[in-house]
Amino acid sequence: MKKKCAIIGTDARLSFLKETLDNELEVKIFPTTIWTEELKVAIMDFQPTIIFLPIPPLQIDSSFVLPESCLLLFVGKTNTEIEQEIQNSQVHAFYYLEDEQWIWENANLTAEGFIYNFYRSENESIYNKKFIITGYGRVGKRLAFALHHLGAEVIISVRSEHQLFEAKSYGYQIEQFEHVVHNQEAHTSYLINTIPNRWLSTSDTARFKKVYDLASNPGCLLESANSIPTNYIHSTSLPGLYFPKDAGYLIAKAVQTQLALLEGEK
Repeated sequence: MKKKCAIIGTDARLSFLKETLDNELEVKIFPTTIWTEELKVAIMDFQPTIIFLPIPPLQIDSSFVLPESCLLLFVGKTNTEIEQEIQNSQVHAFYYLEDEQWIWENANLTAEGFIYNFYRSENESIYNKKFIITGYGRVGKRLAFALHHLGAEVIISVRSEHQLFEAKSYGYQIEQFEHVVHNQEAHTSYLINTIPNRWLSTSDTARFKKVYDLASNPGCLLESANSIPTNYIHSTSLPGLYFPKDAGYLIAKAVQTQLALLEGEK
């Protein structure tokens, strides 16, 4: 008899996660991002051994209690209620957004998704264009690599001196983060932000051709949503938006790896 797996969420990637796991588990998708009393009852009736939570944290509208049948919980972005239930129960929690293999492979899809998004919105080539990337984590590195190989001029801007000179060693131009806005000639470059902090003023966006903000909510703008400039695009979850099949299979790989590890521990 197959173990039961409950997948909660509305993301397009989840149907491909289900497709992959169907070979080894009895999988059911619950298409919601809100933990309600109705959802809790449905989960309790299903009695899953494995529960997969959506990437954004669940909105909790009823007490978050897992069924006793649940032994493994896959967690995206968490919240207080989820963490409290993990502590109170015997469930093993795996935070799939912190899995290194998934992070790097998802960064590749994010870089490719940005390129696709750029072509669609600009109707121009990347060759010979100037891109300033703020942040040099996984996404920033994969973006720099991809844009550089398409013939773009790439400038990396970060606070970390270590990352700054790492970027320089790969042949990219560098700019101190505190000077990145005012040292650029107005309207000659595109800004790609990957830093998940509010640091850019609305008025400073006017110095760039366009600002592509890839950071998670709330993005990099200091001002409220009521003052969003016309040249600012907040582009989150690009893998799920443009490549849900590939992105779903990446999540499935992380799930299968964790399941195999747990089976090996028995």
